[in-house]
Amino acid sequence: MTAVFGAITPIFLLIVAGYAFKRRGFPGDGFWAPAERLSYFVFLPALIIHTLAGADLAGIRIGGLAVAAISMALATTALTLLVRPILQTDGPAFTSILQGSIRLNSYIGFAFALAFYGTPGLAIAAVFVAIMMPIVNIICVAALVAYGASGRISWSKVTIGVATNPLILGCLAGAVLNPVAGAIPSWVTGVLGILAQAALPLALLCVGAGLDFSSLRTQRRFILATSAYKLAVFPVLAWGIVELTGLTGVSFAVVMLFAATPASPSTYVLARQLGGDAGLMAGIVTAQTALSVFSISVVLVLIGNLVTG
Repeated sequence: MTAVFGAITPIFLLIVAGYAFKRRGFPGDGFWAPAERLSYFVFLPALIIHTLAGADLAGIRIGGLAVAAISMALATTALTLLVRPILQTDGPAFTSILQGSIRLNSYIGFAFALAFYGTPGLAIAAVFVAIMMPIVNIICVAALVAYGASGRISWSKVTIGVATNPLILGCLAGAVLNPVAGAIPSWVTGVLGILAQAALPLALLCVGAGLDFSSLRTQRRFILATSAYKLAVFPVLAWGIVELTGLTGVSFAVVMLFAATPASPSTYVLARQLGGDAGLMAGIVTAQTALSVFSISVVLVLIGNLVTG
């Protein structure tokens, strides 16, 4: 437990630092949006490309990761739809509850995969996210079309958005470069390596800067219910699914770490743009991010000796 605490503390301290910086207006309110874009479109793709280009992709069970990702997404969507009558909420609020139940925070997931399992863990994380992200995006957009306030969306734009997602493109680029990694000029790998080092620190600071605790004052019942599901029930559901897929070692651990992460901050943007309940979404993301220190700690302790590499 001491080792787990020592490893997770720096990651969550960076999130806390980002929140503190934003609250104090440092380095300025105009800094955070460009910083997040830079992290999302440049630094994180560079990290993924740099990792996958030099990774042993033959040792990654891509089929098992795909089955786990698809099953987790479909199972939690079905369960959320089943409990909707119990929640007694309107359509826009339901879309935020669904997003809070199904979306994973890739920033935090990548940070823990790297911290605990090094480059092999980060490579598995990149593959898992590249599979999970399009599925989750399609489900969430479909829900917003069906239940959101806007009721209309251009599916061609959704398709283009998924196809041009920088994290997915980074995964594809890394996979393409992997067989010829030895022929990549050293200056290219050097630049990618430097950019990669900035990815997770800046991403975690941006996660903290995006927290809004004032949003927790309303709709607490839905916020607490969604957080309890995402951080307690969902990891249990994911554990059963991953066991059935036969994934073991680092692959098992990385998927379970992602299952214990909070919802992504991008859910708020999607809710605001497509007719969801943006206020509820902000509260869910904030509560889950704060509480995820416990869910991730528990998962790390439980998987402990199960991972042998």
